[in-house]
Amino acid sequence: HHRDHDAVPSLMPQITLLDQPSTFLLFQTITINMSSKVYKLNKMAATVQKLESYLPTSMYSWGYTILFNSMVKLAATAGIKVEKLSQRESQVYLSNKRRVQNHIGGLHACSMALAAESATGMVVGMNVPDTHIPLLKSMHVNFVRRCQGNVRVKAWLTEEDYQRIHEDDRGQVTVPVRVEDESGNEPIETEMVWAWVNKNRSKK
Repeated sequence: HHRDHDAVPSLMPQITLLDQPSTFLLFQTITINMSSKVYKLNKMAATVQKLESYLPTSMYSWGYTILFNSMVKLAATAGIKVEKLSQRESQVYLSNKRRVQNHIGGLHACSMALAAESATGMVVGMNVPDTHIPLLKSMHVNFVRRCQGNVRVKAWLTEEDYQRIHEDDRGQVTVPVRVEDESGNEPIETEMVWAWVNKNRSKK
């Protein structure tokens, strides 16, 4: 019983006094269905779901990282760690190690841009139907201040963009993203525009 009660506040902060797990699950399902449409999982999202069913929560990040770095070799070379991954948001962490540093010992600008590209690409990739492919259309980076230590990058999708990716045959989306260093500031400000196209059309 203690485990059920401990889990409730973290998932649904507004509910604290539910004694029956079945009641909670029913309420949670209704809430999710009311707030957004449900779509078939693509291969990437299904793989993540399967991974989560096998691993303990404490090892999710390790699993996400192995999965992503096996697909994007440059991310593995840079040492990008995937901390969170879902159809709505992603979060990656990049340590300030020698192989990704600039000439003054901070994270290289291109390594931070890679982290932002990775985070935005993952959250788009979790949603693009298997009949389509995601493509980075443009990357714009403003260098605001010197980076202090490591960076954590968060990317997410709005409800409207989430639905468009699933329903429109082609389109593009500017994915919101924040790059934050250890001082809590943003060393770079980026705009990542991703497109998705039908696989058959892309071959023509």
